[in-house]
Amino acid sequence: MKKDFSLLAIALLQLICFNASAKVWRVNNNLGASADFSTLSTAVSNASVVSGDTLYIEGSATSYYDANISKQLTIIGTGYFLDPADVNYPANEGLQYNKYSSVIRSINLVTGSSGCKFIGIVFAGGTIYGDNAWNNITFEKCDIADNFYVPNATNSGLTIRKCFINGITLVCNSGSLTDFTCENNIFVGFWASPNLTNLSGSNNIFRNNSFASPGIGNVMSITNCYVANNIFAQNNNTPVNFTNCNIKNNLFQQNQTLPPSAVNNQINVDISTVYVGGTTGSIDSRMMLKAGSPAIAAGVTVGAVTTPDCGAFGATDPYKLSGIPAIPTIYSLTAPTSIPSGTNTMNVTFSTRNNN
Repeated sequence: MKKDFSLLAIALLQLICFNASAKVWRVNNNLGASADFSTLSTAVSNASVVSGDTLYIEGSATSYYDANISKQLTIIGTGYFLDPADVNYPANEGLQYNKYSSVIRSINLVTGSSGCKFIGIVFAGGTIYGDNAWNNITFEKCDIADNFYVPNATNSGLTIRKCFINGITLVCNSGSLTDFTCENNIFVGFWASPNLTNLSGSNNIFRNNSFASPGIGNVMSITNCYVANNIFAQNNNTPVNFTNCNIKNNLFQQNQTLPPSAVNNQINVDISTVYVGGTTGSIDSRMMLKAGSPAIAAGVTVGAVTTPDCGAFGATDPYKLSGIPAIPTIYSLTAPTSIPSGTNTMNVTFSTRNNN
């Protein structure tokens, strides 16, 4: 008898209260799975899926391929760094029973996508881009390993929060972007950096991000932004290019020249004293602060938190390991490998956690 344990997970997920007019849809490309859709593109283009709906993209060994998104959807995956057998990206164990992430290749956010949210998704092997202006798009708790290009348009309200930026550059060097928020993210890898030369307006925030770049990588550029409580680490010792920024309480590994208006920043920091580091455990867990780190309580006030830690794990809404969405998950499950034909019942034991 085939056992579809993803149904158990979805039953738990649907305990969450949604707007009465919104609907939750399952997307699962595993062979034999009982789901509403087997591909992302089919789901987003289906006439029954409307703005305000939620898509659960269930974990799979096979990526979900490209989609043009023209509706306001919330798209939720399983998180990342889940597979204990993955030596390149070791897992944070005990968070998800399903070891597979929800991997989406390219997405094109077109007219009608305003207000879209992506949570717990792995973007890998393609590009995040738009043929039209973005408005109020949110990426939260995602592993972003795609090329990431803000459209050449008048964009507003892009939020990137608690994500793992995996070896790619966030690019906004054409068009314009206002009301941008980038906070509590981890940037790791050769090219992991922001190239944000076309931010405009006065409501852009770059705060509580942690960097660890093992190679030369790109030169970081940030314009027209409030820049606070970040840990900038580049092994090539290249300074960040700041233009018209309010710069407070950051740590810089490099020999950074700052304008006279910058306050309470630490320059030429020995990065080995900042992060836990090491070669064991998940990559994101290695970015936690070690005991005695100069980033501890070194930040400027965020909301009700005075003197927060600098970096992704500080302030009011810290980074969450593996990007686990704030919904119930199954982290342990025991069931018979088989049962006799005709058996009406079987004993299944599973454990869940609340990830709020």
